[in-house]
Amino acid sequence: TWAHAAETLNADAVKKLLTGNTAHGLLPNGGTPKNYFSPDGKLYRKAGEKILEGTWRVNDDGKQCVEGMPGGCAKIVRNDDGTYDRVDADGSVLLKWTAMVKGRDF
Repeated sequence: TWAHAAETLNADAVKKLLTGNTAHGLLPNGGTPKNYFSPDGKLYRKAGEKILEGTWRVNDDGKQCVEGMPGGCAKIVRNDDGTYDRVDADGSVLLKWTAMVKGRDF
């Protein structure tokens, strides 16, 4: 069989996935924020017409954390279809990343 189980990324994989890239997101409410993960630890989020600024980091346990805007800490799970989920401690999906784009995409 070719099926792969969803895979929770470790800290190195999360850093590699995000650093210097823009994640196109899909929220449970239908919102489509874009998050740019600057290599210097700054986070820029475009939500509608607004651009929010905060910071991001990856903990040793692989959780990706956001400060200065909503998001908190979540583990990153890679799905079979090439998307990624930010998963809360209780297992709920906070946000789906539908695409990763090199550089700042907004």
